[in-house]
Amino acid sequence: MNQNIIACEKKIDIGTRVVLWNEKDGFICPNRRGRKTLSQHDPALNDAPTQTPSNYKIKNTQSGYRELIKTIHQFILHYDVCYTSSHCHQLMLASPFKGSHFYLDLDGTLFQTCDLYWKTNTAPADDKKGNERAVHVEIANLSWEALARQAEYFPSKKDKYKKTGKGWKLSLPNEYKTMNNSFSAIPSRTYGERGYFSKKINGKMVSMWDFTEEQYETLIKLSFGLNQLLPAIKLKVPLDKETGRHPLDRLKNFSQFAGILGHSHVQNGSTGLECKYDPGSAFNWARLHNAFKK
Repeated sequence: MNQNIIACEKKIDIGTRVVLWNEKDGFICPNRRGRKTLSQHDPALNDAPTQTPSNYKIKNTQSGYRELIKTIHQFILHYDVCYTSSHCHQLMLASPFKGSHFYLDLDGTLFQTCDLYWKTNTAPADDKKGNERAVHVEIANLSWEALARQAEYFPSKKDKYKKTGKGWKLSLPNEYKTMNNSFSAIPSRTYGERGYFSKKINGKMVSMWDFTEEQYETLIKLSFGLNQLLPAIKLKVPLDKETGRHPLDRLKNFSQFAGILGHSHVQNGSTGLECKYDPGSAFNWARLHNAFKK
């Protein structure tokens, strides 16, 4: 059972299951791109329409890795606004340009979709250079789509989380399942009687239920692994030292920040791109911060 994440054939064991793109149950990134700052591939792959998989070759993996560790300094977190990672992958397949290096499912299963040498178009950032310096993970969470009154893509008469004797539970359609078929998606934390969190991010009030305990556990292991594999990704998250709080809005120095941050931290739409809010109001930044301090 594979537990390695991979960049230029260099492997790091992160201590939990990683389903690779070449495995039977894996997902292959449908839209890879070449990074402009790297030289171990055909430059025609840079920001070009998706080509046949055989064209995406790394000429010299050792040289590629040396270049990569000088290029990548950000790990960007996203919610996928989907039920599960398989649902997310279906939407990626339908797009001519979208992709993500990792998917993190409700049950904590991690999927790596391509070698980290390649760029994926997941968070261009307000300087439109964000994907060149980052790797990305799409974490399964419906965000505000779980609330009936806010749902746009997946309309429903009732909220998609239901309060049970064991707490709040996500109601999963039969067509969207995790690898663990018996898994129940229960938020790691809840807020009051309503269950979901609401906070303003980049000018918008974002309401959502939390991610699962299994997702946080895997995400922390992945963060440590990426720090070993790509050391410029520091084990730190955005923190306001004066208030001790974790900011949710776009950072002033977003392009220079080296570490783990959200899509909202790098893109508020001020340069014409879409404003972003993920990983959202429920995400437990303090948990990552405390895990990295140990």
